[in-house]
Amino acid sequence: MDMPAYTQVDEALFAGGSVVCAAECHGVLCGILCSSGSSDMQRWVRHLFEARTTDRDITADALKLLHEVHQCTLTEINHETLGFTMLLPDQAESMDVRISGLADWCSGFSLGLIMGGLNDKMLVSDDVREFVEDVQYISDASFTEVDSNPDQSEKSFTEIEEYVRMGVLLLNEELQPVSQKPTIH
Repeated sequence: MDMPAYTQVDEALFAGGSVVCAAECHGVLCGILCSSGSSDMQRWVRHLFEARTTDRDITADALKLLHEVHQCTLTEINHETLGFTMLLPDQAESMDVRISGLADWCSGFSLGLIMGGLNDKMLVSDDVREFVEDVQYISDASFTEVDSNPDQSEKSFTEIEEYVRMGVLLLNEELQPVSQKPTIH
């Protein structure tokens, strides 16, 4: 199963009256999964729509799409090939939209960690502790057009995005270690 497109998820959330964008929605889910090892789909969806801006019903198609995001994320975050993808605006979007999306994802991830029950005692390694602090810092990021070199901006953004992606996998492995299969000699 492939992750649904960012714009599809964003439109489904907006149509149902959610004030949460697709990036933040996915970040919350990933944070919950990392800190608790599981995610109650209904609780996650309730959170996404708790501050609704409309009386419109959440459609069955929107719920199906969110179920796909949930299932795909469950599979990817624990997959041995490290094929985890974050639900972020497409590369064709402007840099400010992409930075805002990554900041929203990190903000959602931080919230998801708390919703999943993360506490300081759970963060054993210094690397993971530092990563959680970095994610909070990145959630405050905004675009300023200081760098006139778009290639350098793209490179820097890609490095930060990859740092977050790998940090999520590291945090997930520390908090939810995959049980080792016995080696046969």
